[in-house]
Amino acid sequence: MVSPAELGALDGEALAVAPVHVQGQVTNTGDSMLVQGQARGQFAMTCARCLQPMRAEVAAEFQERFRRQGGRRHPEPAQDRWEAPVSPGEEEDDARPYQGDWLDLDAPVREALLLHLPMKPVCEPGCRGLCPHCGANLNETTCDCRPESIDPRLAVLKEWEKRPGAD
Repeated sequence: MVSPAELGALDGEALAVAPVHVQGQVTNTGDSMLVQGQARGQFAMTCARCLQPMRAEVAAEFQERFRRQGGRRHPEPAQDRWEAPVSPGEEEDDARPYQGDWLDLDAPVREALLLHLPMKPVCEPGCRGLCPHCGANLNETTCDCRPESIDPRLAVLKEWEKRPGAD
């Protein structure tokens, strides 16, 4: 479990309101550690339509490879030594470094949850949002504004129609 204080705000918009549950497994692949898991948590956000606070359940799967800092294990199992770190000209991989006996999962969990946040969070599928003229929350009240019947991009054509000799 990751506490909301440890996780902090994701993307400046979503704030964990309860501990984020993380579970998974670690597989030793010989030259690295492969972590596969899932993270799930409740996040406080703002509805993109009506701007009211809301909560959303976010679940994300992640997979991350970790390589012991200082190089790769020698491919021959009988030789218990480490090769030199990868030089800039050699093939690089996307493994995260680790030291000792601990793998730091904060960054992979944060990235996975961030990628699974809704781009436009909506409090409910039928949210009507705000009136574009007076700003009233249309989920709570109705307003007396009449919707503009002319597309503003075509308003210039209405003026053209009023010109003298525009038959």
